[in-house]
Amino acid sequence: MKIYLVIIGLLLSILGCEKEDDQIESWWINSAKKDCVGVGPMSCLQIQKGETLEPGGWQFFYDQIQGFEYEAGYIYQVLVKVSDKAEPIPADASSKKYELVKVISKEVDPSLRITNIWKVIQVGEIENPTNPNSKDPLLFEIKASERSYSGSLGCNSISGTILDLDAAILTFGPGAVTEMACADMTVENAILQAITATKSYQIAENQLTLLDEKGAELMLLQAVD
Repeated sequence: MKIYLVIIGLLLSILGCEKEDDQIESWWINSAKKDCVGVGPMSCLQIQKGETLEPGGWQFFYDQIQGFEYEAGYIYQVLVKVSDKAEPIPADASSKKYELVKVISKEVDPSLRITNIWKVIQVGEIENPTNPNSKDPLLFEIKASERSYSGSLGCNSISGTILDLDAAILTFGPGAVTEMACADMTVENAILQAITATKSYQIAENQLTLLDEKGAELMLLQAVD
C-alpha cells in the first residue's frame, strides 16, 4: 500500500508541474528535411499539425523538438508538448519550447519508391527516344530523400529539385539545362513540357507514369535497376 501511495504521489507531482497554458499537440513529420532560411540558411523539418495527414500540407519547422531523434525516410506521427520558455529569451529565438511526448507511429515513406534510375520509354507520341549522338536511351535519376532529379533530354541534360512529393503528388522545380546546340529539339521540348506539367505520378510493374493535373499521361519511364 505504501509503494502504491508513493507512485500516486509522484504522478500527481509530475502533473502538477504542467502549466495550464502547456499544450499537447499531434504532429506529422515528413521523411525528408528541406533547405530553409531562419536566422540563416538551415535544414528544416517539415511538419503538419492535426490528426489527419493532408497531401501537400507540409510547412517548415524552424526549431527543435527536445527528445525527438529524427531518421530520414520515415513519416512520423508524434505528440509534442508546447510550452512557454522561461525569460530571458534571445531576440532571434522562439518563445516556445517543444518536447516529445510520444511517437505514435513511424512508417516508411511510400514516396521513396520513386527513388531509382528510370529510362524514358515514351513522352507524348514519341517512343523510346535516344541521344541523337550516342543513340543511348534517355535516363533520369530521381532521389526522393534528397528531393532532386537529373537526366538526359537528348543531347542536353537537366538537373533540379523536387518541390512537392508524397505517395501520389509530384511537382518538379525548374531545372538547370545545359546549352549544347541540337539539330532537332523535338524530344527535348517534349520532355521539358512533361516535366513542367507533372502534378502526380503512379508506379506499377516497375514503370513510372508522370501525369498532369487532369490525370492524363505525360511520360512513361521504366526502372533500370
